[in-house]
This record gives sequence, structure tokens and C-alpha cells, in this order.
Amino acid sequence: MPLEKVCKSCELNESNFCLTCTAGLRRKSNTSKGFSAQDFVEHLLTKGSIAPCDETADQFNNNKLPPYYDEEMYIRGQKFFHKHIFGMFLGNLLGLMAGLSIQSSLAVLIMTKMSGSDYTAYKRYVSTILHMMIWYDSDFKPGSRLWKSLENVKQKHNSASKKSMCVLKYRINQKDMALAQFGFMGLIVTRNQLLGIHDMNDDELECFLHVWRVIGYVLGMEEQYNLCRKNIDETKAICHEILTRVITPTVEEKQTNHLDMVNYLINGLRTMNPFLETKTFMFYMRIVLNNDLTCVGNNDLEYRLMSNDQKFRLRAILLTIKSLQYSLVRILLNSLQWFSVWIIKTYPYLAFYKFGKANSYVNIMRTY
Repeated sequence: MPLEKVCKSCELNESNFCLTCTAGLRRKSNTSKGFSAQDFVEHLLTKGSIAPCDETADQFNNNKLPPYYDEEMYIRGQKFFHKHIFGMFLGNLLGLMAGLSIQSSLAVLIMTKMSGSDYTAYKRYVSTILHMMIWYDSDFKPGSRLWKSLENVKQKHNSASKKSMCVLKYRINQKDMALAQFGFMGLIVTRNQLLGIHDMNDDELECFLHVWRVIGYVLGMEEQYNLCRKNIDETKAICHEILTRVITPTVEEKQTNHLDMVNYLINGLRTMNPFLETKTFMFYMRIVLNNDLTCVGNNDLEYRLMSNDQKFRLRAILLTIKSLQYSLVRILLNSLQWFSVWIIKTYPYLAFYKFGKANSYVNIMRTY
């Protein structure tokens, strides 16, 4: 596809990625005639907020693969994840942190009492990681480990929706599912360079989006609300619109319950990655959401208030992200990420010290 420079005032680095605005070099749009990302997101936020995604919806009870499922594309999408697993984990972490700012979804999460402490957050999010790894490792066929994992997740969503309806008079809906889907793929689509995912081509991205389009379908998302479209330019436009219209504004509100839940998340997952630190990653999330590195410096009040340790961690993140453009560094860091996942599954020794050995194992794998 041809390139068009949409930002003439900024300087571009060697990878043609703008560091000071959201433009940089982009391909000319190839969206379908008449498509509007603004209209899609408006429809999602209005109609999607009253369209259920639990057992009361026909799509939720449709236990079939979508007609567009392509096994080869799905496998290639899985391979793309593993090619960039370190950057993918960073994108998922930041996407989850940002998603915790959505008050409607957060209210349901708080109601379930499954993430309101370091320990419960550890159990919940390690469980999410282990499920996600099954989705990226297994065959997608009825009766497979992957299929049983998704059925387990659907049951949990349905149970939470029923309880929420009783307690909050609120049912998990298509908008909630779409924003949750964004947490797994939205930043990879819109901010891949700042996650260390360099040289991502359209074929790889198309297959990656196919993975999440299919998973969304099987989890009960209606096609009209699924962020992952057949057309990757439409998906990009939708994700950019959600990022600027929904995610970034809610994060900038800095609600107390959001900050508390992020702190539980980070403290829980420090047993998997001791480098995690709440204020540092909140600051880096701000960089990623705004696509703006100019805040790294003493002209920024939030940066000045950071401790030396936090500033060191931030600089280390920036160096790591830049270094991931080199294959050897990417392979090394990917290996470390795989090792951390293996440890958390088999012998989570860091969690032993914080939660006790008997409480540290997360055993979702036993049923598959």
C-alpha cells in the first residue's frame, strides 16, 4: 500500500514512527465505502450498551465456530503472538490497566470481589494469562483445550452477569465485551511501536486480528459490535476512535477506584515480574495512550514527582522498547517471557513468599 505523510511538522525516527503525535507515516486508508469509525463507535456505545452478552442472548448460546473461521490464518495469528510475546504481554498489561478505568465494567469487577486485593488480583489475572496462553497455543476445534477454555470463560462471564443483574441491575453487554476485547488487541493495533512490536506487516496483523475476531464471536459478541473486522484499516480506525474517545479520557479522570484496582493488579503480578511498579507503569501507560514521549523530562510535573527508582524503571522500559527492533534482543526477551509463564504455571516461587505456597498455584490447566 502507498504511504502518505500525515504529519508534516514532526521529525520521524528511522522506523518512520512519529514520537510526538499520533500521525507518523501511515498507509492510505482502504476502508469500505461508506464506513465510518465514528458511527461504529457511536453505535457500540449506545446500542451495544443495551445488547446483552450472556445467556439471555442468542449469539452467546451459539456454540459454533464462525463461518469465516480460517484455520491457517488462526495459526499464523498465534505465531505472530509468539514472535512478539514480550511486546504482546506489555500491550495486554497496559490495555488491562486502561480498561480498569471503565466504570461500568469496573463496578461489575468490584461486585464479584475477585480483584479487590493483591491476592485476589493475582489469582484472577494469572488465570486470565493461562487461559490466554491456551488460546494462542492450542487447536481451535470443538472439544479441544482451547474450546473448553473459552467455555469456562463464558460460564464465568455469565455467572458474573447474573449476579450483577441481581445486585447492580446491570447486565454484561456487547459494549463491555468490545472494550474488554480492546484490552487484548487495541494497543497492538494502534501503538505497536511503543510496545516494542516493530516491523509489523499487514499480513501478520490481519491474522492476529482474525484470532480475536473468532474469539470474540465464540465468547458471544455479535458481528456488528466486534472490533476486529475483515478489513484491517477499519479495525485500526475503530481502535483509534475508541482510544481517543473512550479509553484516554476515562484514564485521565484518575478515579480513585481505578487507581486502587491498578495497584492490586500490579502488586499481584509482581510475583510474575518483579520489575512491575505501579507509578512507573501508570506513567508509561500515559505515554502510550497519548503517543507522546515529550513528557519524559523535568518539564513534566508528574515526572518530577517520581522517585529515582521509578525514573530508572521508566528509562529501562524506553531502552527495552527501542532495543526490541533487534532480533537478538527480541528473541532473548521473548525467552524470558516464556520462562516467566512457565514458572507461574509450574512453580510460582515468588508468589510463595507473598501469598504462601498453598495459595500460589492457579490450576485452571488441570481441567483441560
